[in-house]
Formats: sequence, structure tokens, C-alpha cells
Amino acid sequence: MSGFEFFFSLYGLVLGLSVVEIISGFARLVHNRGAVRVGWLVPALAILMLFDLANFWMSAFVRLQAYEPSYGMLIIGLLISSLYYVAASAVFPRDFQAEPDFDAVYLRHRRLVLGLMTVAGLLAFELLPSLNAAGRAARLHVWTTPGEFWQPLLFFAAVGVIVVTRSKWINLAMLSC
Repeated sequence: MSGFEFFFSLYGLVLGLSVVEIISGFARLVHNRGAVRVGWLVPALAILMLFDLANFWMSAFVRLQAYEPSYGMLIIGLLISSLYYVAASAVFPRDFQAEPDFDAVYLRHRRLVLGLMTVAGLLAFELLPSLNAAGRAARLHVWTTPGEFWQPLLFFAAVGVIVVTRSKWINLAMLSC
């Protein structure tokens, strides 16, 4: 087993649990669909999170193969994937009967979920690459190339709007960015 495979086995396992958490929410929804008012916000957040998790997984696979695994890298990876798991666990309500209004659940948990996603993203795309010279150079390239830095800035702007507004339509529009 290579060092990368050792690191990725733990990182991928915990990210995989996050995927399972989201898919389990959709599965529970299928079984309880008549008893709850779903709306658009929770499903949109869940889909955003699934796409972001796929991006995290693929990015880690592509970018981190050149890294020499270290205890620091393992701990940072564990922190990143754990933040994602906690965020994923808060997307759908635990008890659909106790919380049948999904829009209310979304409005109550959106700051936590998107805050954890943002911190995980900053750790994954800024701190983890700083562990080697090639990673630092790649991040410098992203932040100094106009065609590259718009994507993280758009994400941060959308999260900022979501954090300050309770409008369901504005939240939905920002989740769709």
C-alpha cells in the first residue's frame, strides 16, 4: 500500500460516510413523502453537497497523489472529512415526524451546514496544499489567474448571501449558483 493509498483510505471512508448520510436522507424522504412538506431548499442543499463531495473526492485523488503522507496531512484530512460528515448529518432532519417542514429545517441549519462546508473547503484547497511547494505554487496560480479565482469567490459570495437572508427564493437561487 502506497502512502497515498493509506491516506486516501481514511479520507475517502469518511467522505463516503457523508455521501451515505445525504443519500440516506433522500431514502428516508421516499418512505415518508406523504408526511412531510419538502419544499426545494433541503433537496437543493443536499444536491449541492453531493456535487461538492464528488469534487472534494476527485480533487484529493488528483492533487494529493504527489504528496508524501505525514501525520499532519492525515489529521488535516480527517478534520476536513469530519467537518463534511457533520455538515451532511445536518441537511435532512433526523426525525421527519418531529420536523415535517423541511424549509424550516433548512433555515435553521443552513449557516451550520454551509459554514462547515466553507471551512472544509478552505482547509482542503488552501491549508492542505500548503504542505508542499507544488501545492503552494498551484494555489498561488489559482488566486493570481483571473480565469481561475472567480469560482471560489462566487461560492463565498453565495454563502455570504445565504447567511444573511431568510428569503427562500434568494437562498434557492444562491444554492443553484
